[in-house]
Amino acid sequence: MYSHGFLKVASASPKIKTADIMYNANEILNCLKEAEERKVSFIVFPELCLTGASCFDLMNQEYLYQENLKGIEYLLNNNHYNGIYIFGTFIKVNDLLFDCALVCEKNTILGVVPKSFIDRTSSNNEARYFSSIDDYSFDSVSINGESYPFGYLLFINEEHNLNFGVEISNDLIDYNPIHDDLYATGASIVFNLSSKEFYSNSLDYTESQIKALTYKVNGAYVYASNNSFETSSELIYDNHKIISENGCILNSSRSLNTESNIIYADIDVMKLHHLKQKNSWLKNACVKSHLMTEFMFVEYDIEESSEFAFEENIDLLPFVPKTDEECLKIIDAQAISVYKRLCQIGIKKTVIGVSGGLDSTLALLSLAYMCDKFNIERSNIIGITLPSFSNSDLTYNNALELMKKLKIDSREINIKEEVLNQLKAIGHDLKTKDVTYENAQARYRTFTLMNTANLEKAIVIGTSDMSEVALGWSTFNGDQMAMYGINAGIPKTAIKKICAYFKNIYPDLSSLIDSVVSTPISPELKGNQLTEDIIGKYEINDFIMYHFLVNGDSFERIVYLLEKFFNLSDNQALDYVNNFNKRFFSQQFKRLTMPEGIKIFDISLSPRGEVKLVGDICNNPLEKK
Repeated sequence: MYSHGFLKVASASPKIKTADIMYNANEILNCLKEAEERKVSFIVFPELCLTGASCFDLMNQEYLYQENLKGIEYLLNNNHYNGIYIFGTFIKVNDLLFDCALVCEKNTILGVVPKSFIDRTSSNNEARYFSSIDDYSFDSVSINGESYPFGYLLFINEEHNLNFGVEISNDLIDYNPIHDDLYATGASIVFNLSSKEFYSNSLDYTESQIKALTYKVNGAYVYASNNSFETSSELIYDNHKIISENGCILNSSRSLNTESNIIYADIDVMKLHHLKQKNSWLKNACVKSHLMTEFMFVEYDIEESSEFAFEENIDLLPFVPKTDEECLKIIDAQAISVYKRLCQIGIKKTVIGVSGGLDSTLALLSLAYMCDKFNIERSNIIGITLPSFSNSDLTYNNALELMKKLKIDSREINIKEEVLNQLKAIGHDLKTKDVTYENAQARYRTFTLMNTANLEKAIVIGTSDMSEVALGWSTFNGDQMAMYGINAGIPKTAIKKICAYFKNIYPDLSSLIDSVVSTPISPELKGNQLTEDIIGKYEINDFIMYHFLVNGDSFERIVYLLEKFFNLSDNQALDYVNNFNKRFFSQQFKRLTMPEGIKIFDISLSPRGEVKLVGDICNNPLEKK
């Protein structure tokens, strides 16, 4: 199954009997039947799974090879699976034996990939039977009277830009591994057919290798090792199966098993292409030196589905930390960033506007944590609440209580009269609750904080979060401006989670933090003003931001994901994406002058960081009616 850039793959370990080829072929066919029912596009089987990897000296017997050829023909003629399947067996060329992967589509062999790295030291001693393709230059092989591509192959589908390669077992750890050249030549996925013997820490070792590899190349890797039932003579196989994408294990089977078993996962191919085109590894691999391997290209077909049945729901809150450890790391990063800035300037004091809302609460808690961590008196934090026309009693009281309990330098400056004087001075009628009415308050708050910072030899800590920065939900030269942005790298959905985590650090503030987190988000610049009624739910906007900026998703795919996972209608999804795009591009001018603040997640919106755009970019280039 392939749809909207998502690809369903599988890794299988069929129950194998050594040298019982017809039994093994039927077990493979049973796995293929299950894969067809699950609408899998690719499935990989272990090394030598048709014969059994433990045939050893029987590999030199002609009868076994003839049975092997019959088994291949039987598999092809009795297969009803419509995707790509890759299984292991051995092939003879000019009386040389090669450990091979047969790459098949429906009832046809697309190509044969022989093993490169032949182990000469382990108990297996493959060199006793097999030759390495590195030592020969065959480019075709005859199997049951038909000729097929043989050697270093890259399988390509230009229509969907979906290319893959194959390697076998210890090719993974070769000095000049084939997978490096496969990824550099255009492969998004590499499949590995293995027969890994079990030992106590073998699973961790293999997984760590594959995670590191896929992270390095922004690729996917699908690994299958032999079933534990095959032999117990001198070893058992570890039945290990891994599906990895971009440094993450999407699925893994680590248990010894004596029955046929399969794991499944969905690979996001479109995301891999986006990450790969920005990857310095790929640029260096292609530019600094010639590729070690010359591949033959083999074309194949893949059917695209209109729908995709996901193995697991996509993460609807991709920025939100999943563990307490992640929350603490972010808090530590915030603390260190502000501490370093204070050390650089040679001061200890900070000024922060405390509204009783979510963002200012997290910023204030993080400043208190910074003081505790680096032995600075909390009285160096000057917290100022700045009530004006529309502050609620709840947020106002929460702000005062929070500052009191944290024992900071707490101040209140009512700016209502000064804002009214400013509105009168510019000729406002004082009745119309327009943007000028709102922004005058926001700017006067920042004006007051900046002047206080000058007086106290302090810096103003901005509280705007990454979601507000992306959507331009701030007043230019108001809350958009500060001397350092402590929350600038944290989206709103993550702000909630991290703020709630502070109950573990300051348990005496638990009820107060709960009140802040549960309060509807509002700038409180005029009555009954709820942010999410105006710009939409932050959960959805953060989801769009992640998939657009981190994964490089297309307009159509984001709409598709919103419909599928947020249960939005087509029009609702379109409205959300159009609104995000319109705000994101039209508000770039605010980001061009945003204060410094550290990167926390996969992306930073700072103009000095990763998102470099001019201020007059086309407002909504992705808009679609």
